[in-house]
Amino acid sequence: MQYLNPRGHHHIKKIIVVVVLVWIQVAVVRGQDTLDRFLSRLDIPVAAKVDRLNGMARDISYVNPLRATDLSYRALQLSQEADYPRGVAYALRGIASSLLTEERLYLCMKNLQRSLQIFRSLNDSTGIAGCYVSLGHLYRRLQNRDQELHYHQKAFEFFSRQGIAERVGVTTHNLGETYYNRKDYARAIALTQRAISINDSLRNLTVLSACYRVMGNIKLAQADKNAAAYWYHKTLEVSDRLGQGAQKVATVDALIQLARLMSENNQQQEALRQLQRALQIVKENRLFNYVQPLYESIIKLQVESGSLQALRTTLADYRATNTELNNLKTEVMFRFTETMLRVDSLEQMSAELQINNLNQKNLIEEKNSRTRTTIIFMAILLILLVIVSYNVFMLRKANRLLTEQRGTMRIQNQQLEELNALKNKFLSILSHDIKAPLQGLKSYVGLLQKGGEQIQRGQLLQFADELEKQLDSTTKMADNLIVWAKLQMKKASTQPQLVAVGNDVKENIRLYEQMALEKKVTMHYTEVGQPTAWADRDQFNFIVRNLIHNAIKYSPANTAVQLEANDEEGYCALSVLDNGEGMSQETLDQLYRFDPMISKTGTAGEEGTGLGLRICMEFAQLNRGELTVKNNPSGQGSCFTLRLPAQQA
Repeated sequence: MQYLNPRGHHHIKKIIVVVVLVWIQVAVVRGQDTLDRFLSRLDIPVAAKVDRLNGMARDISYVNPLRATDLSYRALQLSQEADYPRGVAYALRGIASSLLTEERLYLCMKNLQRSLQIFRSLNDSTGIAGCYVSLGHLYRRLQNRDQELHYHQKAFEFFSRQGIAERVGVTTHNLGETYYNRKDYARAIALTQRAISINDSLRNLTVLSACYRVMGNIKLAQADKNAAAYWYHKTLEVSDRLGQGAQKVATVDALIQLARLMSENNQQQEALRQLQRALQIVKENRLFNYVQPLYESIIKLQVESGSLQALRTTLADYRATNTELNNLKTEVMFRFTETMLRVDSLEQMSAELQINNLNQKNLIEEKNSRTRTTIIFMAILLILLVIVSYNVFMLRKANRLLTEQRGTMRIQNQQLEELNALKNKFLSILSHDIKAPLQGLKSYVGLLQKGGEQIQRGQLLQFADELEKQLDSTTKMADNLIVWAKLQMKKASTQPQLVAVGNDVKENIRLYEQMALEKKVTMHYTEVGQPTAWADRDQFNFIVRNLIHNAIKYSPANTAVQLEANDEEGYCALSVLDNGEGMSQETLDQLYRFDPMISKTGTAGEEGTGLGLRICMEFAQLNRGELTVKNNPSGQGSCFTLRLPAQQA
């Protein structure tokens, strides 16, 4: 059966179309009046008004995008005024659908993402699936076939589970067209046939015409031209029945494909009529993307047929139409831009209103929170006192006793650990630092006992001097041990005050002038500014004396000891430099541990225990400072640096 022959009765049909157009215009005016009356009624809930506006916008989004956008904007405005987030989401989706028909893809994606975010916050699965439908269409325009299939498949599966017949018909059609775009014609035919059956039973003619057009495209892709023509004619039959309510894209596509088939069968005049009819629909509905291809096809047919007069008329019409449509396109873009600015303004006002409402709610909640908390607390307390007061009291008492016992045990264990560590340190030092000088004293006493009267007076005086030195050293070492023991038992306290560093250092230098003179060692002190230290003065002087004594002790004759003081970022730094042999790495490591130290004798044979330096380091820490030591870069001598806070913290 052939469907390429032109249908007759064109004049009658033109009259019918004119009558239908007039009737539709009257119906639109009446419909607008009816809508305004509906929206002005006070007995109808705002949600019902919003849902009707969104439904109307959805139904005509592919027929009259500008009108659909206006309806969606009114729905958005009412929804935000009534704090109806579901209405806001559907309105944003409706605006996105209208933007998609006008190829405003970025704005379409922006509004779809806003809508999807709201639906997800409301946990509205139906709204989310609806957004998936729109995202599928968007990615179809972007020719991203994988994303197109992903979203249309998800929407189809959801509505199939829900059993919403109207949405199943739409999503089945969308998925069928998606498989057509992927050239999977077997699946495309199966789904499109199912979509035709569903939409035909529901009398959803707008979607049905689109299904017919897709089936025609599939048959054309399979080179079944007669079948393709059949389905394109079916598309036009439905479009004629719908009139202004027809899906314009499906109608124009069907006319273009029919014209192509007729041209291939040498039916040039009928093909030209189909193209001119498509051009008229394009002009009336501002389908800008079809203008140039249609004119090119018409001009090609007129050139082939040699219709020069018609060709000149077509070219003139093309120029006029192109100018007119460009102006309309600019106007449409302006209208959409204006609408989007109004939408953004509404959303901004809504956000500000929500913030203000939230602040007011927080203030009210803050005022009432204390009262609520008190009432709840008193109620709970009363119930607890009535029901379990005795048990709670006993349990708290038992827990308190157990906590105290555990705390006491922890303190005692800590004290035992500290005492045990102190004992080990003390025994370690006594075993090394007391035994050596006492052994020396015992040796001198043994010589006196064995020598008896054979010892000459000069030797006796020499022994006496040595004994005195040993006793002085032992006494000093014992004093140091007592000070160190107090430190370890936490009995040493500090009484910090502001110390004039220069005055105290100079006083301590004078105490050791005789010792330095005997060893032919000179001492030099320099300072930058007037440095001060916040420390216990006695402990500060103890450290300084010990450092000066050690510097002289380990300095060879005819050398100098340098003392320098300055401020370093809130700290006073006092450095003592000698020109001795320096300290080995092993000695430095022992200094920072509590292992027994093997103290070297001085350059004049002076004995030492090494305990004084440890006390100096602990005094420095006790005064919130530090004592560091390193060998001089020149390889001779050591440099001890004492850092203490310059002022009270």
